Amino acid sequence: MKRYLLFLVVFCLALVSCNQETNFYLTPDQRNLVCGPDGGTFDDLIFTNGSWTCTVSDDAVTVTPMSGDYTQPVHVVVGQNSEMYTKSIRIHFTSTSGDLSRVANVVVTQDCYPFIFCDEDVKTVGPEGGQVRFTVNSNEAWAIAQPRAITFFRVTPHEGGPNSTTVTFDIPANDEGHERTFEATLQLQEHPSVSETLTVVQKY
Repeated sequence: MKRYLLFLVVFCLALVSCNQETNFYLTPDQRNLVCGPDGGTFDDLIFTNGSWTCTVSDDAVTVTPMSGDYTQPVHVVVGQNSEMYTKSIRIHFTSTSGDLSRVANVVVTQDCYPFIFCDEDVKTVGPEGGQVRFTVNSNEAWAIAQPRAITFFRVTPHEGGPNSTTVTFDIPANDEGHERTFEATLQLQEHPSVSETLTVVQKY
């Protein structure tokens, strides 16, 4: 009889523990937030029946409050994205109730500003001329501004991007007896105010 009662008590405790495990929850109202490079603000709601805290993977994002008890609204502020890539920022929530814990993530996807750049935008070539290559990186398609103005040297291609594109200058021999400069300006097609000028200096 004692064994039976002991078994019954253990069974009931296990059942209660199982019910607590099943009924303990942590659920953000929004799991994915999207914003532009200027940042933005969002209001979310954390559903839980325990105490919770949060951490953020990027200092540009703030969450108010950072902790609380039970279901509670939170305010998310995303700052500017000054990097040359799209950010994926994680807001990590942890909720506890006794020995139980739950985790949930809210992911903020933030675009970056339009960009075009070359690690080395000025190069030098000797009087004999030849090919000079630049590696151009951008997150939009670009085109050379006024390519018809380039007459006595050739630049290819006239369009490129996004991502990485090799731009080649074909420089003729220098028979003018002085140093000269060749330039090509690459403009983003959707944002022409964003540009990069490539320069080749030819010795004599």
